[in-house]
Amino acid sequence: MINSHAHLDFDHIHTIAENAVAIVPSVGKQNWQQVQVYPYFSLGIHPWLAESHTQQDLDALEYLIKCSNPIAIGECGLDFAKDIDRSQQLYIFECQLQLAETYKLPVIIHAVKATEEVILLLTKYPKVTGEIHGFSGSEAQAKTLAGMEFYLGFGLQILNDKSLKLRRIARNLALKSLLIETDDHANPNDLMLVAEKIAQLKQISVKNLSKQCDNNAILLFGLQ
Repeated sequence: MINSHAHLDFDHIHTIAENAVAIVPSVGKQNWQQVQVYPYFSLGIHPWLAESHTQQDLDALEYLIKCSNPIAIGECGLDFAKDIDRSQQLYIFECQLQLAETYKLPVIIHAVKATEEVILLLTKYPKVTGEIHGFSGSEAQAKTLAGMEFYLGFGLQILNDKSLKLRRIARNLALKSLLIETDDHANPNDLMLVAEKIAQLKQISVKNLSKQCDNNAILLFGLQ
């Protein structure tokens, strides 16, 4: 199974299973080099770190994108639940969307309390596609994003019995728009628990669910 979003370089993350495949996103200049030891990595600036990145850092990011062959740009996006300057978040995010358009790379997006603003920005870049990781928006927003050919990532939150809205969205979302992930969860091998729960919600086999999610990740990220 392909884990579409796993911070394997974080200190508290356990080693992934030998036969597992994961997309490892970076969060900023402090780990752009670290993630490059993994076969499939992405480079970007997380919205939590928007205030600590300058135009010089964006230039450095573009240089690395050109010379290190990431499979995507990210983790980038908007988080309006945090007390972080929104104008700077928007600027850093849009700069990365421009890079994605220029270098024809998908984006890995963090969107918290800002899904509508993310959608609005994405409409300016119709050639850009990617994943909304750890999706937390509404069912209407899920349909809009799927219609824009974006994929929605679901993680361990789906196991929470209180996540009724999230479970409903996962159940109703077309398989062709779905990815599974563990984010910064300590044990990335728990990806199977996510697959099992979503398969149960959709009333299909785990094998069929995993196969479709793998195909989605391969298509989106151009995995070999």
